[in-house]
Amino acid sequence: MTKRLAIIIVLGFVAITFTWGICHAGPQAVRIDRFEAIDRLGPNDYDLETLRIDDPDNPFISIYVTHIIGTGIQFSDPSNVSIACRLTGKIPMEDGKQLINTTTNHNVANFSKSIGTKVMRVSRCYDKKKNVLIYRVYTTKLFDGSLKHSMSVVPLGAPLSP
Repeated sequence: MTKRLAIIIVLGFVAITFTWGICHAGPQAVRIDRFEAIDRLGPNDYDLETLRIDDPDNPFISIYVTHIIGTGIQFSDPSNVSIACRLTGKIPMEDGKQLINTTTNHNVANFSKSIGTKVMRVSRCYDKKKNVLIYRVYTTKLFDGSLKHSMSVVPLGAPLSP
C-alpha cells in the first residue's frame, strides 16, 4: 500500500508542476523560426527555435530568444539559451518624459522546458544612471543542474542627468 501511495504522490507532483508550467507561460510568444540542429554524436536530434516576445509593460521593445528544443519524447530539454532585445517602436512621451516601465527584477515571461522540472524565464531590470533596460534569460531546474543564462541591453536615449 505504501508503494502505491508513493507512486500516486509522485505522479500528482509531476502533474501539478507540469500544469503550472503550461498555465504560467507568460505573454504570447510568436515563433519566428525553427530549424534542425543535429546532434551527430548522441542519440537525440535537437531543433533550435527563435521566439519573439513583446514586453507586456513596454510594447515598444521586442525580445528575441533562441533556445534548444528536443525532438521526440524527452523529459528535459538542454538549457542553452540566447537573447537579443531591440527597440522596435516609438517610446511614448508625456510632458517631455519617457513613459517606460522600469520595474526592476520583473519577470516578463516563463516557459516550461520539461515535464515540470525546468523553466526558462525572461526578466527585466533597469539601470537608471545609463537609462537602459536590461533583459535576462535563464533556466531554472527543480533538481541538480547547471544554470544557463544570457542578457541583452536596450538603450532608451541619452543617460539621465543626476
